[in-house]
Amino acid sequence: MSTADLSRLRWAVSPAWELLASIRTLARPARHAIHMPWLSDHRDDPLLTGPGTSAARDLTAGPPSHLPGFLAPTPLSPLTALDDELDEVCRTPADVVRRDLAAAFGDDLPAGLAPMLRAPRRALEAIVTDLRQYWQRTLAPNWPRIRALLESDIHYRARSLTERGPAAMFADIHPDLTFDQVTGTLRIAGRKAGIPDPHRSLEGRGLVLVPSAFAWPKLYFKTAEPWVPVIRYPVRGVGTLWESPAGNADLAPALGATRAMLLDVLETPAGTLELANRTGLAPGGVSAHLHKLTRAGLIAPHRTGRIVLYARTARGEALYH
Repeated sequence: MSTADLSRLRWAVSPAWELLASIRTLARPARHAIHMPWLSDHRDDPLLTGPGTSAARDLTAGPPSHLPGFLAPTPLSPLTALDDELDEVCRTPADVVRRDLAAAFGDDLPAGLAPMLRAPRRALEAIVTDLRQYWQRTLAPNWPRIRALLESDIHYRARSLTERGPAAMFADIHPDLTFDQVTGTLRIAGRKAGIPDPHRSLEGRGLVLVPSAFAWPKLYFKTAEPWVPVIRYPVRGVGTLWESPAGNADLAPALGATRAMLLDVLETPAGTLELANRTGLAPGGVSAHLHKLTRAGLIAPHRTGRIVLYARTARGEALYH
């Protein structure tokens, strides 16, 4: 990574990647016990069990090594929308589709994907339709909660880069990442043995870091053209994602039950709408309570793009120790 690459380092949220990674989580649930509450609700989703979605299932749930690159274009904005990403998938050039299918499946292309070789654009449109329906069934209801966790991670990592530098920031993302600032080399441990030419120069293309709930516990990376290089990594605090909020009884007499509950939930930074979804409170009521907690110095707001996330301050954290 050159100085130019480091200057182009940025973070992004990718709904399409979460969609794809969640399908692979459903297909291999034993490896992802951390998502058990969600898995229990969606283990029999029609995308995995229905006969009419075999192409979408074959393309996204296998092979076990890696996904075809065109399925997850590198997001270039922290505000990327699912529809924009899936529309980009549908526009993938035919030669890129065929190249990526060959790289992912070799000579073992499932019979249901054969139409992609003959008419990639038409086959992709049908597959993307199935993926949009899957999203609405499984992830759309949970997306505010997931997105708030991803955005809080971006805020934390960006601050870590500013305060501690790139070497400490990369090491904190995942134990398999180490950055040598003297040589400008980012090393990824645990890569599959025998990869031809495992050394890559980013050549000023920059690097996008994408926190992911469903990537846990692995790293996923892509350096191939025509995409901007990307590393997808497990989001910080993923273990709290499916927890039900429970108010802190000891703080309730002093703060009030609702504010004590919100302070408890803010173990992980979250926005107003996310807090409303998680607690069942009206957004207006949540906003009023957050204002009072902020005035008391127990939480502080942090802006990430258009989203304001609230997090406990040191004073707020002290109440739990």
